Amino acid sequence: MSLMSHWPLAGLRLTTPRLELRLPNPDELAALASLAAEGVHDPAVQPFTVAWTDVAPEQRARSVLQYHWRCWGEWQPEN
Repeated sequence: MSLMSHWPLAGLRLTTPRLELRLPNPDELAALASLAAEGVHDPAVQPFTVAWTDVAPEQRARSVLQYHWRCWGEWQPEN
C-alpha cells in the first residue's frame, strides 16, 4: 500500500511542457529548509508581512518544515 492510497494529494502532478507542480519529497523539503536557514533576503529589509525570517537559522529551517507539514495536515478536498 502506498502513501497515495491514503493521501491522494501526494501523487498529484500538474505538468506542462515547461513546468511540473507537485508536492516536494522529504529530501527536497529538507533542502528548502536548509536554504531558508541560510537566509532569504537582506536582513535590513523585511519583505514579508509576517517576520518569520527574523529568527535564528535553525528556527527558520524548522518553521519551513512545520509550515509545509501543517498545510498538508490541514488540507481537505474542499480546499
